[in-house]
Amino acid sequence: MKQIATVSTNEIARYAVKNVVKNHVDMLTATSKGIALETMKKRMMRGEVVRFAYMKKDGTVRTAVGTLQAQAVEANVKGTGIPKRFYGMFAYLDLEKMDWRGFKEERFIGTIEN
Repeated sequence: MKQIATVSTNEIARYAVKNVVKNHVDMLTATSKGIALETMKKRMMRGEVVRFAYMKKDGTVRTAVGTLQAQAVEANVKGTGIPKRFYGMFAYLDLEKMDWRGFKEERFIGTIEN
């Protein structure tokens, strides 16, 4: 089993500030969402398949299953990296469609545990 990577406090702070500014939520809620998002990212990079939810642009909630496992990512990269349209977003490999998807970090709702 791989070591659990340490979460980045800088990334948590960045997620929290983005959420406070764009969604006008309180700092405690924004920080907890930042911790959840950063933890989810590390879990996905470690090779875990994670179920999570986020708010789509049209206001509906999307439940997704994704990963950022190194072999899966390398197999689905075309060119030099992930598509340019996902710049500034949380991009992940959707395991239902086997394609790249992304969402704005401030629209993250949470992970869904079994």
